Amino acid sequence: MAPGRPCDHDRAGGGGLRGRAALSDVNAPRPRRWWIALILNAIFPPIGYAYAGAWKTAVATVVLLLAGTVAANYWTLANPPGVYVFGQDGVLYGALALGAFLGLHAAAIAKSAPARGGRPSRLALLYILPWAVLFVANLLYSAYGPHPTYVMSSGSMEPTLRQGDIIIVDGARANCGGAGAKPGDVVVFRRPGTAEPLVHRIVAGPGQSVAMRESLLVVDGKPVRRWAMGSETTPDLAVRATELEEVLPNGARHTIYDLGTDADLDNVAPVTVPAGAWYMMGDNRDNAADSRTFGAVADRDVCAVVRKIVWSKDKSRVGREP
Repeated sequence: MAPGRPCDHDRAGGGGLRGRAALSDVNAPRPRRWWIALILNAIFPPIGYAYAGAWKTAVATVVLLLAGTVAANYWTLANPPGVYVFGQDGVLYGALALGAFLGLHAAAIAKSAPARGGRPSRLALLYILPWAVLFVANLLYSAYGPHPTYVMSSGSMEPTLRQGDIIIVDGARANCGGAGAKPGDVVVFRRPGTAEPLVHRIVAGPGQSVAMRESLLVVDGKPVRRWAMGSETTPDLAVRATELEEVLPNGARHTIYDLGTDADLDNVAPVTVPAGAWYMMGDNRDNAADSRTFGAVADRDVCAVVRKIVWSKDKSRVGREP
């Protein structure tokens, strides 16, 4: 063996020492950085608490945030506007303020927390766990919670619902069908091939015939009762709309807008609503694409019944039922 040349045993031993030293460095205790806890908890609560070693606080935060979401939803239903007192922007700013508070709290805990050893990759997975539970639970509640909210994106339901109104409903987003709707109800429904849910009023049910005769709704061969209440200026039309109260055969009353008798959908031939389906119409009769254009809607596609307006630019309308 040549002088000065390390043998295989020496190389193996040296490599083993370096490996143990590297492993020791990885597992060495590291201080909890307060600014990391702040950022984590502000954006992804309660990861910051887990990072700071406050596991009881992390678990309590998950429970309180979930319970608070449910309570806020029911409070909004019972006492509109509830969390929407300042509209959607208010909800967003409130969430940002809560995130800032949680971040500062985690930062304060991290400052006095003892150092923690362990592989960073394993610790990261451990820290993410409570946030993952919270995230999945929120997704499930958003999809299957009984009283979701929607924002009106058009004026097709004026004067009952206006563009920008926030409404709360009975019926989960992901569980359409079996909403228990009836003629006169304003419902959220889906159409195959349409991304956004639609909102219209049911004017007739299975087995009933529906027609339009010079802008007058005809159900089962009889014109529905209606009378003028005045006229309104609408922001998206140059002419004034006549406001009428309309009464369906089952006694349900609602208000509609009408612009005359010569619009494209003011005269529609009689059709019979199929079994297990509903005939939908917008209250803004001359500014709505409804069952007059796409036909009756199957009950399996009716997702929810609208309960109340929980936010509107016109504060006097908050809390109204449609």
